[in-house]
Amino acid sequence: MSEQAVVDNLEFARRGAVLRGELALAELGRLRETLLSSQGTLNYTLSGKTGAKGECLLECSIDGKLVLQCQRCLDALEYPLHVISTLKVVKGLTQFDDIGDEEEYVDSIPASAAMSVSALLEEEILLHLPISPLHAPGACRVQNGVKLVKEERTNPFGALAALKGKL
Repeated sequence: MSEQAVVDNLEFARRGAVLRGELALAELGRLRETLLSSQGTLNYTLSGKTGAKGECLLECSIDGKLVLQCQRCLDALEYPLHVISTLKVVKGLTQFDDIGDEEEYVDSIPASAAMSVSALLEEEILLHLPISPLHAPGACRVQNGVKLVKEERTNPFGALAALKGKL
């Protein structure tokens, strides 16, 4: 998506419009900071629809692979990304307050006549990333010729327990 797509999100949802495309990882500044490699693209679909109560909804689907850094071994971790989210488009601040009976999986975003599609997609990706990406247990590679093993810890109160028995 080399050109920046901008949509009126209320009108987009009311019309039931659909926008599909590819998103280059190199163009996403905030996401790029969390990646080990910014090579590649993600496929996305943004669909508008009207809900059962007449509310305007955006459905966002993003698929692809990201290269993150494993926080255990600091090596590359290929992370399959599959995001599906539903966003309710609301007008004004008063509609944000009326969320008591809403379903948990629907988030709200403000209505905008010029919403950046790439900014919305980047935000959804960031929200779905793991806080601390890790390889599966035992899958971390050898680093600097030394296999990573769990360090045995000694109990700092073990010596006191031994002294207690002698008294």
